[in-house]
Amino acid sequence: MTEFGTKAELELTVVLAVVSGGRAVKENLSALVPQIDFEHAEVIVPYDRWSLDVGDLVAQFPDVTFHFIEDLGVAASPDISAHQHRLYDRRRAIGLRHSRGRIIAMTEDHALPAGDWVQQVLAAHEQAYAVIGGAVQNAVDAPLNRAWYYCDFGRYGLPLEPGEATYVTDVNLAYKREALAAVQEVWTEAYHETAVHSALNSRGEKLFLDGRMVVFQNRPRMPVVRAIGERMEWGRVFSETRSKDLGLWRRLAFAAGTPLLPLVLLGRVFRHMRRQRQTVSSLISTLPVALLLLCSWSWGEFVGYLAGEPTSKHEAWTTSLSGGDLF
Repeated sequence: MTEFGTKAELELTVVLAVVSGGRAVKENLSALVPQIDFEHAEVIVPYDRWSLDVGDLVAQFPDVTFHFIEDLGVAASPDISAHQHRLYDRRRAIGLRHSRGRIIAMTEDHALPAGDWVQQVLAAHEQAYAVIGGAVQNAVDAPLNRAWYYCDFGRYGLPLEPGEATYVTDVNLAYKREALAAVQEVWTEAYHETAVHSALNSRGEKLFLDGRMVVFQNRPRMPVVRAIGERMEWGRVFSETRSKDLGLWRRLAFAAGTPLLPLVLLGRVFRHMRRQRQTVSSLISTLPVALLLLCSWSWGEFVGYLAGEPTSKHEAWTTSLSGGDLF
């Protein structure tokens, strides 16, 4: 395991998580690399045997650190229902462990950085906050992409009022190194933003939202059936992670409340769309798709609460629903 300490060798590290694959990584790096002063900063792209096409980019981006992960542990098993999400969490953790920056920023391959993103990350961290998240804008004007965006990132859409926040997104955020070092045991094997931020909150740290840091969500198109399956898996991962802080009765109470989630969350989607002044036609074409995705998420969350927090690291990746029969 790479030692992660409080000593910084560089001013900035950007950890770019592979989610969509080589094509998206190339597009992201084409926007990101011109912003980087590689004498004082680094970009780390962790990848593995499930994303080998990323390795083909080494020659095109010689200053970028492409880190091949040989040992993924149980995260490498495609029999796990949330296999892809587990890989994302593992890649992020490996990237963090190898980072050397005083400020450690995180984003994803399909979250294209604005032209001044790096500059704004550093400017934002002139403030005392240990965790600073930024804005996420939608880049693809199609019903499914809008539904994805508003289900995941509507609360982060511009305009944003800067201030302390309950949530920031790992698609666009940056930490002070000392803060991550203080809770290393939480993320060293797999990074979950909810677990990391809960641990930091317990230490008295506050999350801050700063709209100067902007990325654009540019997810490639996929079949609706696949999008539904993804929502189920991600909802389950969310509730399994959350369950570690919940007793049996609270888990069951949360599970009982999941049927109400789609309508509650759809109301939030509607408010964010109105806040961003989406047209009536956009609302009509987006909301039914968003409701479908939210129902899928809620079902996954329900299953995760019933399964609960596994009793060992191995079971954390392999138990519940015995190989993903429902997914």
